[in-house]
Amino acid sequence: MPHYHELFERNFGIFTPGEQERIRASGILIVGCGGIGGTVAVMLARSGMEKFILVDFDVYGISNMNRQIGCFSDTLGRNKAEVIGEEICKINPEAQVEVFPELLSHEKIAELIERVDVVFPAADDLAFSIVVFRDAQRLGKPSLMVVPSGTWANVTILMPDGPPVEEIEGVPKLGSYEELKTMLSTRKYRYGTYFYVPVADWRIDYYRSFIEETKPPAHIAPLVWLCSSLGAFEVIKLISGKWKPVSSPRYWNITRNAIRINRINGLSLQTLLVWQRKVMWLLFQTPLAPLLEQAQNLWWKLFCAWYSYRERKRSGG
Repeated sequence: MPHYHELFERNFGIFTPGEQERIRASGILIVGCGGIGGTVAVMLARSGMEKFILVDFDVYGISNMNRQIGCFSDTLGRNKAEVIGEEICKINPEAQVEVFPELLSHEKIAELIERVDVVFPAADDLAFSIVVFRDAQRLGKPSLMVVPSGTWANVTILMPDGPPVEEIEGVPKLGSYEELKTMLSTRKYRYGTYFYVPVADWRIDYYRSFIEETKPPAHIAPLVWLCSSLGAFEVIKLISGKWKPVSSPRYWNITRNAIRINRINGLSLQTLLVWQRKVMWLLFQTPLAPLLEQAQNLWWKLFCAWYSYRERKRSGG
């Protein structure tokens, strides 16, 4: 078996021995080992990181084939955390990989957070991930945020003393997981994702199914792997100490035509979307709620009609 220095020899053209040793000695907890979680894990393993705690109760299904780095015909039906753990050890047999192939409580995850240097909440359940982000900040640990959708994504490091994930994504700061889960599944909140059509390039028929039939989010491999690569690089910046990572209130914003660094409440379309989500949610807690819901339903019909028309025009229909 080659020595660690041989496996990662080309890294030493970039990193000093001390910087590479910091990468090797650092540990990460990844909660959710699917599209972004599994890809970041593999990239960090190929960068020389050796300590991983992987958590995921889910197994690979055929719908994961289009983007998830560990999904192959021979891994369908297998647990994602176990497969990614095996891939890490194929890259570096000396890696220390601890796998939890089950759904863990937030209390247990908080215990695991205290054992690592970086946390990556990457669960499909956004409400669950938000609570993990909160626990990481409470326990003084930096965390990686990677949020992709279609051809759009946000990436940043959340430092313990920095603005939380809710400030970037416009999620109301509800107290419990149950409250967050209920809110994120309500139709009036899901309407706030309408930018998935003009910005993230979702087809309007698919987006309608996402809203009305709870179809899963639309993803493509190039964007998922692109934002995962950027996320893995930010972790390497952080743990090596060689460069300053992009951290909240700054964040990477990726679209089909540009990759740029935005700032919370800076001049950008995302700032408008974030404040729209915040303000609308507050208004929905007032006596104006019934009137707002009627207006929102009318807007929804007009929105779908307009984008259906645009798609037909583009396709020559």
